[in-house]
Amino acid sequence: MIHILVVDDHPAVREGTKAILEAEAGVQVECLNPPYTVEEMKNVNFTPFDVILMDLNLGEINGMEISAAILSHNPSCKIILYTGYDVEDYFEEALRIGILGAVSKTESKEKLLDHIRHAIDGEIVVPYQYFKRLLLEQRTNTVEADLNNQLFNEREKAILQEVEKGLTNQEIADYLHLSKRSIEYSLTSIFTKLDVSSRTEAVLIAKAKGIID
Repeated sequence: MIHILVVDDHPAVREGTKAILEAEAGVQVECLNPPYTVEEMKNVNFTPFDVILMDLNLGEINGMEISAAILSHNPSCKIILYTGYDVEDYFEEALRIGILGAVSKTESKEKLLDHIRHAIDGEIVVPYQYFKRLLLEQRTNTVEADLNNQLFNEREKAILQEVEKGLTNQEIADYLHLSKRSIEYSLTSIFTKLDVSSRTEAVLIAKAKGIID
């Protein structure tokens, strides 16, 4: 038996969702009626429920806030954001809070139950467009890192490593067996490439861009 709690401020949605889901054998649904407040959530026993379907817009309060409050006191609760809005817009924030994904109210009973079963197993169903955006961002970051590494030669990277240690130009020159003038020229080139005006800035930006570890 799958035990589901529906949290929605519209009675028709609560009862409609209950009727749709309970048409499936082995599914039992209860509805949590208003008021929905952080304080009220502390008085609710969520342990009997396998999954909570949480509406995004609960009138004066956001379903994200309610979910965060529930999870702070009941970290084992499994919550799915249940919304009429575009789920991709809220997916990342939902995951940060600890919500196990989001599903549209327009989905079929079969897809809704599929999301619920995945949540019970601790799995997240990722919307394709959201996943595609993650891959694109990852690819962009990789290309940017490769480009940064190509822009800086090994000498410049070595100089940046020594600058991070707080060595003077002369000390860096001695350590790398180069002339002081070569170090100065290289630092000028590094500052230009990173668009900075100080050694401290150069090190910080270089580390942020993955040019040095």
